[in-house]
Amino acid sequence: MKSFIGAMLIFAILLVSGFAFNSCLNSTSDRLLRSCENISGKVKTEDFEAAYKSAEELSKYIDGKKPLISSILDHGSIDDIETEISELLGYTENKDKINSIVSLKKLAHMFEHLPENYSVKLQNIL
Repeated sequence: MKSFIGAMLIFAILLVSGFAFNSCLNSTSDRLLRSCENISGKVKTEDFEAAYKSAEELSKYIDGKKPLISSILDHGSIDDIETEISELLGYTENKDKINSIVSLKKLAHMFEHLPENYSVKLQNIL
């Protein structure tokens, strides 16, 4: 009976941890997508100074979320995100509207699929 209760307790802890992780992942993904939309609006109105500042904030936010991101993403994906943000910073600094928008679309695509690809669910475990 003790082993059954222990197993159920471990299962409950894993279940709660999975829900907490998924919630954190969803909120992080939503925050990143909102940042991309915010920067995109500034680029479309050609407010490149504000877009650059927002892109820097996005970069700092991602750096702050490195422990979470490193725990779920492979290093190649992390490198792709960091490269794309570096490019975005360069494009906004040089007032390159087209490439800024393309870079933002790439980032938005990456951020949008984080919960689908990395959340704790049976489909991703198998």
